[in-house]
Amino acid sequence: MPTFLLSCAAERFSVAAHVGDPTSGRTGARVSEVHSDLKNTLVLLDSGDEQLAIVTSPLGIECREMHSAICAALAETLGLRPQQVFGATSHDHCVPNCVDEAVFDWQKAPGLVRPGTINPLGQAFLAGLRTAALRVRSRLVPATLEWGKANETRITFNRRGRRPDGRPYFIREEDRLLLDPSYTGEIDPEATVAVFRGADRRPIAALAFFTGHPVTAYNPERMIVWGEWPQVACEQLSARLDGAPVAFLQGCAGNINSRYMLGGTVAQSRELGGFLGDAFEHAVALARPSLQPGLRRHVTTVQLPLAPLPSVAALQKDLAEIDEFIRRGQAGDPTALECVGMNFPRALTPSYRAKLVEMIRPWFVHSLQEHHEGRAHLAPRALPVEIVVARIGDIGLVGLPFEPFVQTGLKIKREAPLPCVLPCGYTNASHGYIPDATACDDREYMAGFFRYTAGRPPFAAPAGDVAAVGEGVAGGKVEEGGVDLLESLEDEPLGQVALVVKKNH
Repeated sequence: MPTFLLSCAAERFSVAAHVGDPTSGRTGARVSEVHSDLKNTLVLLDSGDEQLAIVTSPLGIECREMHSAICAALAETLGLRPQQVFGATSHDHCVPNCVDEAVFDWQKAPGLVRPGTINPLGQAFLAGLRTAALRVRSRLVPATLEWGKANETRITFNRRGRRPDGRPYFIREEDRLLLDPSYTGEIDPEATVAVFRGADRRPIAALAFFTGHPVTAYNPERMIVWGEWPQVACEQLSARLDGAPVAFLQGCAGNINSRYMLGGTVAQSRELGGFLGDAFEHAVALARPSLQPGLRRHVTTVQLPLAPLPSVAALQKDLAEIDEFIRRGQAGDPTALECVGMNFPRALTPSYRAKLVEMIRPWFVHSLQEHHEGRAHLAPRALPVEIVVARIGDIGLVGLPFEPFVQTGLKIKREAPLPCVLPCGYTNASHGYIPDATACDDREYMAGFFRYTAGRPPFAAPAGDVAAVGEGVAGGKVEEGGVDLLESLEDEPLGQVALVVKKNH
């Protein structure tokens, strides 16, 4: 008979968006079509001396206002501390705003900022969460855990490419079609499923993990509401598991795209969701029981190193290029496609491309001002970010509050001491794109995203990889990373079993 050292309960709840709801589109585009409700999941885990609530949604719940409200709701209903909340979004782009004038960590300078207002959609989400939380506490039952992995390579590709002259660029859909049809680049193809089962072997809940931007049906100038392929896949998996709620965990997808972005359809998204659903079902068929019992959790702050600001001459040169690009875009020039290392697709209008470049102009102006006023040398040298690390049986769960590159996630997987590791981006907060150690000097959209922030300097190697291992040095102190913490969360002697299993894979 299995030994029950973990209790589990889960609830799923939906929210409905409406035509006309506001979106994050830069042209003020509002929702024009609604193709599905947006489905959310709460999973509560309890090992007696530790608890963890996993909240997943396609909505932008990583903004400060929503994360704070989620923590408050779970404190009120379940008595949980903020450190016991793992809030994760699929990063679906086909969703409306749940907060008006939301504050994301990458958008605002440190210090006091004016919070946004949680709108009716966000309030509906919180009401659904409170109802779900009140139910799960009474439904906790002893659970066993099993997990399995399958590979799926038809959905995603690495969208960070190299020109023949070595320059990096964003592989948009129109660029992907010019490549070899089999191109994927470096991706994380693992579709991983963890299933919690009761004493009768019936599924209680599942965690489903995959890595890739859900942007198949997305176009920022024609906004729709749609749960995208992660929701399709989780519904398919839920049906396979007798209707048990499935929580989708997004991997390190900063530079990983799904196919068809800006030109795709809901039908194509459904097809990709079917591919992933089949992979999730295959993972369940391959599932093995966890060799370790229980739950351990830790929250730590790591320091991601930052580089000095560019020189005055470099900033002035880039600012001149930016102003010329904006002028051309506003004039409707269809050949306005590249600016300061970024490239833009023809699927977006020239005026929209100009708006995207207008967004980075303040960073260059601010950086020049820092030089002229003699403060450039005072720019911060590290960005502190708070990561969540948990061990659930054999499974290592790492929550990163930014858009990590896939290389960071793969590094965590390679170096962690557990046989199944789920490195998740978009968790609890949003510091924007943070490159891995190899991409810090690049200027395409993702690696150069610091230019969209409120004065943050560029990243320095090892950048986001600090979240993987203790490589980050700030103030002479070596920081612990997610892999180090997973090692410390292992239980003896079963932790050594996990190491052996890892080596035998």
